[in-house]
Amino acid sequence: MTQHAASRPHFTSWRDVPTGIYATAAQLKTMDLLRQPGPPAATVDGQDGIGRRTTITLYRIDQSAPTASTAAQLDAARARSENSVRARVCGDCGARPDRAPIAKESYGALCPTCWHIRGLRQRQTEAARERAAAARTARNLLRHSSRPLGVLHVDYTERGHTPAGTRRSPSAAKVTVIGANGLVLAEPLLRLVSARAKGIPPGAGDPVSGADVLAAILSQLTVLIWRYRDLDDLSAGLHSQGATWSLPSGHVREMALLATAWRGEVTQDGERPMAVAPGRADRMLYLLQQIADAEQAPAVPTGALA
Repeated sequence: MTQHAASRPHFTSWRDVPTGIYATAAQLKTMDLLRQPGPPAATVDGQDGIGRRTTITLYRIDQSAPTASTAAQLDAARARSENSVRARVCGDCGARPDRAPIAKESYGALCPTCWHIRGLRQRQTEAARERAAAARTARNLLRHSSRPLGVLHVDYTERGHTPAGTRRSPSAAKVTVIGANGLVLAEPLLRLVSARAKGIPPGAGDPVSGADVLAAILSQLTVLIWRYRDLDDLSAGLHSQGATWSLPSGHVREMALLATAWRGEVTQDGERPMAVAPGRADRMLYLLQQIADAEQAPAVPTGALA
């Protein structure tokens, strides 16, 4: 690769290619007034005509040049296709972009913006279905479960980092379990390191006996946690001290995905951002109650963005 070629922008996805700046040679040929490429200006990862991954060359639209076709030739070509004019008009907003609208059999021709809006609306429709399912799940956890609910949250006592920048394992964990009525069922402070280690908070209890008591309480509950990985340090620390740790098999629910589904947010890129962790057991229960009691918002009309 030459130094000049190496300096050209490279995009790993079509989503990263700035709109209205670059086009492929084929796209330039489909413009309303045909253009021919100037010098190569960028590349993007994509697929060839048979679906193989390849690198596609892009050209700047403002550096392209008119083809040799005269106005008469352009008009004759357009006349040969009775649908050519209609196919260049966006079926939603009526725009007539230089670039050919995106053709889709079920939607007709759409400009890139309307195509993107249609995709976002589809994602919002999917999100609405998931939101309703999340509310049903929350109501079942609070009111119809065959086992009492226990909301579990862990706060760790951190010990900073090593000189090399590695995070030290926490010295203790305060494990809070509350019931559906908000009352505390258990709140032990368990030591997760050797009794001789530094940084252990006052009152940290024996990990073996404490874990046994906690396990006995949790075994009778449907346990709601935010994410499994939030308990990794607790599990590792207890095991390092000879204590056993396990959650009741088949009776544990993660709330992170439930809350994300209920919030139902769709970003401008069509992504579904994860819900922010409540940070405490009482706040987790409060959020679960919100999900269970929330009225479903009415669907947004298709033309609401007009």
